[in-house]
Amino acid sequence: MRISELSAKTQVSVDRLRRYEALGLIASQREANGYRVYDDSVVRQVIFIAMSREMGFSLTHVAEYLPRFKTGQLTSEEMILAIRQRVAEVDQVIAAQKALRNMLLNHIDWFQSKPRKTR
Repeated sequence: MRISELSAKTQVSVDRLRRYEALGLIASQREANGYRVYDDSVVRQVIFIAMSREMGFSLTHVAEYLPRFKTGQLTSEEMILAIRQRVAEVDQVIAAQKALRNMLLNHIDWFQSKPRKTR
């Protein structure tokens, strides 16, 4: 299938598909006219990449898991562990943002508690 068909089937933009190919995440064959042609198995790979990206995994992280996904050796347990680690990372970001929010509110309170200078 051509890149436009792959894009339509996976809802991933053509530009992004080209990037994935440039990074070696997916592969295509070239026709005599230079058009990319993808095997049907690439649809599943692109969906895996897109879902991983939606969950916030880096392309570097995806590249570590993708070869085992392609060969059917990536287990559900491994993916669950990776997703749980991602949840822990998100929780850390949320905690840091909550701490920042509290600090900002404390600064507002501090400024409001100061007597105002009159001119």
